[in-house]
Amino acid sequence: MIRQHLNRHLTQEQRRRWVSLLLATADELRLPDDPEFRSALVGYLEWGSRLAVINSQPGAAVDPHAPMPRWGWGEVKGPHTG
Repeated sequence: MIRQHLNRHLTQEQRRRWVSLLLATADELRLPDDPEFRSALVGYLEWGSRLAVINSQPGAAVDPHAPMPRWGWGEVKGPHTG
């Protein structure tokens, strides 16, 4: 996924808009609105979108051995732990 962002020159404004659209879509699809689920969803979207901006800038390199994030509902742990 990181390779998809290379040299895209994403901005913070674009990132914020993308997260906003995803959260609006979650509401439209009537995904759970309980605090645990939404907190986990927002955390994952914020984390991933901020990495996308970083990896989209000139000179960003891909680490082919970087761990793939794992996401779970209501789990207290970082995105890189299984």
